[in-house]
Amino acid sequence: CPEDLQPDIFDNDWPLTIWYRIDEFQLISLKIIAEAVLLCSPNYLNEASLPLCVSGELESQSLVFSKPCTLWASPANPGAAELACE
Repeated sequence: CPEDLQPDIFDNDWPLTIWYRIDEFQLISLKIIAEAVLLCSPNYLNEASLPLCVSGELESQSLVFSKPCTLWASPANPGAAELACE
């Protein structure tokens, strides 16, 4: 990286992106990088975040159980019942 560009790249408060070897996690890292680049572009300067998705990723799929299930929430766990009802 040219020395004159290094302060703009390394001295700014960019979010840290961890790179993993597992494909699914690499997609997450690429989404974080793509969002950071897009948020610096003129079209998205006024945005705080972007709803990016990758075709086929789990976040874009509707997940359901194949059969009904029972969820137990302990009364000794504060907030568990409320969360279970969401």
